[in-house]
Amino acid sequence: MNDKELKLGLPFEYQQMTEYFDAHNISEDTQAKNALIERLLKEQKVKTVLDMTCGTGSQVFYLAERGYEVTGSDFSPDLLKQARSKAKKMNRDITFIDGDMRDIKVGKFDAVITIFNAIGHITKIDFEKALQNIRANLKDGGVYIFDIFNLQAITDAVIDDFKMDIKSVVNGVNIRNIQHSEIDRKNGFLISHDHYTIFKESNEPEIYKNSFSLQIYTAKELQSMLGQNGFEVVDQCDMDGNDFVAEKSLNILTVARRV
Repeated sequence: MNDKELKLGLPFEYQQMTEYFDAHNISEDTQAKNALIERLLKEQKVKTVLDMTCGTGSQVFYLAERGYEVTGSDFSPDLLKQARSKAKKMNRDITFIDGDMRDIKVGKFDAVITIFNAIGHITKIDFEKALQNIRANLKDGGVYIFDIFNLQAITDAVIDDFKMDIKSVVNGVNIRNIQHSEIDRKNGFLISHDHYTIFKESNEPEIYKNSFSLQIYTAKELQSMLGQNGFEVVDQCDMDGNDFVAEKSLNILTVARRV
């Protein structure tokens, strides 16, 4: 299967039942990750930010509360609907725009961000398209900050450790998600399999199964792709803020400058 034919798919909560998105994607360490992103933005003297994969707005609201001028965009109308509802409840005047990171044109910003493995949901060819488009939405010298799993550090033991069995409650509905993953090292795919059980009052449980792949990279691959598409790498670190170690860091958080 070549890159043009590949369909990576999306997690279940991105598609059919987006009301469960926050329960699955917002965790106790989200604030710490947002704080790291904000620190990197501050180091680059950023004032205006475009979050091109904002989802329900985790990073957007965090940064807006700290004085940044932030715009959010996403390809999911349902997730944006939640983000706009949150903004209204918080009495925040924040713009959220329907659009795809590969072609949306919003303006010129000090920084563009795509966080929590967002680039993994598009193929390598489409990531190059996205890089060109991200560059077009940046001011001269602007920065692009993003993260992705580090292919070089994803061992079989790590894959085994990725197994999840998560129980949550959303609007009185009990949800259980069991997930296991596998790795295609040759093509750089992290393939995950979800089994959702949703308990609604006295009704029979609803069962949903879904599989999707993430395109993941080594740090050197990212450096090469960024260099070929008009960026220079300023920094690469782990998602916890520690120094990046190619064989050990599970995530690559990259800061790249438009040149």
